[in-house]
This record gives sequence, structure tokens and C-alpha cells, in this order.
Amino acid sequence: MNFKHVLVTGLITATLFGTTNTHAQTAAFTDVPSGHWSESSINYLADKKVISGYGNGRFGFGDNVTRGQVSAIISRYLKLENNGSTIKNFSDIHGHMFENSIKAVVQAGIMKGDNTDKFRPDDTLTRYEMAVILQNTFHLAVKTNDLFHDVSNNHWAKDSVRSLYSNGITNGIGDYQYGGEMNVTREQFAKFMYNAIFVNPNFVPESIPQKDGDEHNYKEIHNILIDSGFEKTQYNYRYDKDGKAYNNLMTFEFSSDDDRAYKMFISSDDPVLNEPVKKILKNLLPTKGDYLYNIMQNPTASSRTIELDGRNVEIYRDGYHINVLLGKRK
Repeated sequence: MNFKHVLVTGLITATLFGTTNTHAQTAAFTDVPSGHWSESSINYLADKKVISGYGNGRFGFGDNVTRGQVSAIISRYLKLENNGSTIKNFSDIHGHMFENSIKAVVQAGIMKGDNTDKFRPDDTLTRYEMAVILQNTFHLAVKTNDLFHDVSNNHWAKDSVRSLYSNGITNGIGDYQYGGEMNVTREQFAKFMYNAIFVNPNFVPESIPQKDGDEHNYKEIHNILIDSGFEKTQYNYRYDKDGKAYNNLMTFEFSSDDDRAYKMFISSDDPVLNEPVKKILKNLLPTKGDYLYNIMQNPTASSRTIELDGRNVEIYRDGYHINVLLGKRK
């Protein structure tokens, strides 16, 4: 697979969604270039009355698609209707042309607003948002641990991006990049959605090589600890809690020259360690992090050596003192 020549896939959306433009079934949109990679996707969705153009024979080729428009497209495809159930009281959708579509997709758990009281119906859809919406709409399974180099293991959309890649819906934008903050155009969304509708259940993605090796993981883990309120000393991470310094709660070491690349020495059962430890394990073990965390939390679990997500993992326990040694990914 050539990541430098990538099909940028995408969407099709209708600003005039309330009335489907039936001429799309018999006549092509005047602004969609003949033979363009999105043409068949656009025509298919128009024929199914999932999308329409601007009502004047134009599709809106090259225009960005908005979150409101996407809510209309998804609700029409799934035949969703506003069922009147209570949702978050968005302050920016009352009287909006897509109000009922927005309520329908929110009720179905496909879309949501931001961390305020906004849905942002007129904001342009990003590729990260698109990944989440398509995964929720089509229940796409995550079939690979591979991740594009520009998507953090801690990103809120990482599993949705994985689901698109592992099902052959996107190859990214080239050079192992996904471009999650980039805007999605109408024709791009049409192509993405078409790919999701006709996903190949037997598709096997090519592996994405690790970014910057294990040093990249260590940098992300360091940021996790710092963001969690820890202070790095020469070797240890210190946490100040309620004005009192708790020293040597946990030591974390990394060595690129050691087969045991990551060493975590926990010498306290203080719950302040729970969340950062979870995040660290999830970073190193995308599918087995929770499993290892549960072993560490079980006081009766014995010491053991196991392989998880392609890493050799050694666990040594002495009371609440726990040493976890993780090897490089094989």
C-alpha cells in the first residue's frame, strides 16, 4: 500500500436536507467532475435519497461539510427521527434547519456536542469527528493496534481512527499521517460514508510501522505523569497531595538499550497512582492495558511472566510493592 498516494475520502451532505432533490437520480450534479474518485459515491447516496445538492443542480463540490449537515445525512440513512426523549439542552440548535436531525443522532448516541452547551451545527466537520461518527453509525470493529503517527495513544478518537483504517475505509493522508484536525469536504464525506456502507469484512490492513520506536512511547508516558500532577526528579516521579509531599510513590524508567525497556516500580497503594498507571498501561498495551491493571490491583495475584500486545511483561509482587517490567514490542 502506497501511503504517499492516498485516497482522501469523504462525504456528501445536503444543506437543503428537508426536501430530497430527486433529479439526482436521473441527472448528474453539474459541479461534480466526470470521473472524479467521489462521483460514484455521490451518485449512489443521491439515488438512495440520503443526500441532495443545493437545489440548483449543484452538489457543492469542494465545500466543507458542517456538523449539522452530517446529522441530516446520517439520520436519513438510518431513518432516524426525533423521538422526543431528553437530550443535552444545546443552546445553539433551537430553530436550526437541522434541529430534529441533530436531536435524532444525539438520541441514537451517534453524535454529541462539545464540553459546553453547544452542538456547533454550523462548524465544519473534522476528520477526527468523522471517524467517531462513522464508527458509531456502522458499528465498525477495531481490528488492529496500529495507529497513524500523528494520532496520540491518548487521543479521544484514536479507536475510531483505528476502526476506519482497520476496515479499509481510509489510508490517511500519506506518510502514515491521518490529519485528524483537517476539515472534511462534502465529496470526501460522501466517499468515506460509501466505503463504510460497503466495508469488506475480510479486509486485512497493512501494518503501520512504529513511530520513533519506543522513545516516542516514553515521551508520551512522561507527559501523562506530568499532566497527572507528578514532578520528575532525577529518577522518580513525586506527587504533592494536599500540601504534603509523597516521595517515591513510583519510579518509572526507560532504556532503549535494555530488553526490559520500561520499568515501573510502585511502592505505595495510594489511589493517586490509579489513573496515571492506567494511562501508562493503555499507552504501552492498547488492548491489554486494562487486563494488566486488573492483575496489578488484585492483591492475591501471583508474580508471573506473560506476553501482552507483543510485549514480554514481568510482574513481581511483595505486598503493595509491585514491579512491572515491559519489553520492547516484538
